[in-house]
Amino acid sequence: MSKVLVILFPLFLTACSMMGFGDTPNQLEIVEYGIFKNSTLVKQTNGIPREMGVSFGFRFKVKDAKAGPMKARIVTATPGLLDPSKPKTQMDYVTEVTIQHGQTYDVIFTFSEPWEMVAGHWELKVETQKGEILSQTFEIYKPNS
Repeated sequence: MSKVLVILFPLFLTACSMMGFGDTPNQLEIVEYGIFKNSTLVKQTNGIPREMGVSFGFRFKVKDAKAGPMKARIVTATPGLLDPSKPKTQMDYVTEVTIQHGQTYDVIFTFSEPWEMVAGHWELKVETQKGEILSQTFEIYKPNS
């Protein structure tokens, strides 16, 4: 009897997973992404020109009205920035925040120093304490002059 349960229980869990039982619905939703100026979206795009003062990222909200405040990490993953004031390459910037339903949040990076303007693959993401990850990738390129 116990051998039958050992075989059937994993099958039951797999079936529940396939039907969506036990899955936590996504609580976060990207509202808009691209290039921003003065907190306003000016162009929806994943291609970002490598220019001083350019701000890019995304705006998101918590969809679930029943969700209470939750802790989250905002992560900016870079191709590797060489801050002259630090001894090693900066790969990620991480900020701890508390988010809640009914508000919209910005995850935006602005090129404010010449050494920050590194071409390549950037990923901006939100990781909640419940394990949900919301991310948007951007490709930073050198514009034609």
